[in-house]
Amino acid sequence: MFNEDRYRTLPYPRGPFPGFPVSGGVGLATPSGDMRRPEAVWLLGPLTFGVYWLVWYYRANKELREFDPGIKVRPALAVLAVSLGALLLVPAVVSLYNTGCRIARAQRRAGLHDTVSGLKGLLLAPAFGLTSFYYQEQLNQVWVARN
Repeated sequence: MFNEDRYRTLPYPRGPFPGFPVSGGVGLATPSGDMRRPEAVWLLGPLTFGVYWLVWYYRANKELREFDPGIKVRPALAVLAVSLGALLLVPAVVSLYNTGCRIARAQRRAGLHDTVSGLKGLLLAPAFGLTSFYYQEQLNQVWVARN
């Protein structure tokens, strides 16, 4: 199951509201992305016939954009690329690869080594759709480091 402690290196103080932890102990609230269980993200995709996966993909890209204003992404367009664009194959491939690159940039911004690879995420897509599991696991590292 999901173990948040394996992502932690130091204890971080929590704020009064979920999703808005206290940063640096000075009492300022900073929004961060949602911690999600990678296995739940992966399993809910097929159970909802792909609908949850599209919602997750939108939210993940939106959270990345909010985390780092330098990340230029339009989440709705990213979802369109992996849904309808998958019929042409190229837009879906480009979108999945770019999302991995965005996560790597967020990892660097959070002070981590970028351990995610857009190419690996792309190659995991045909392997039982493990891209969502892989990307969410990498995103969780960013949100823990940020908090």
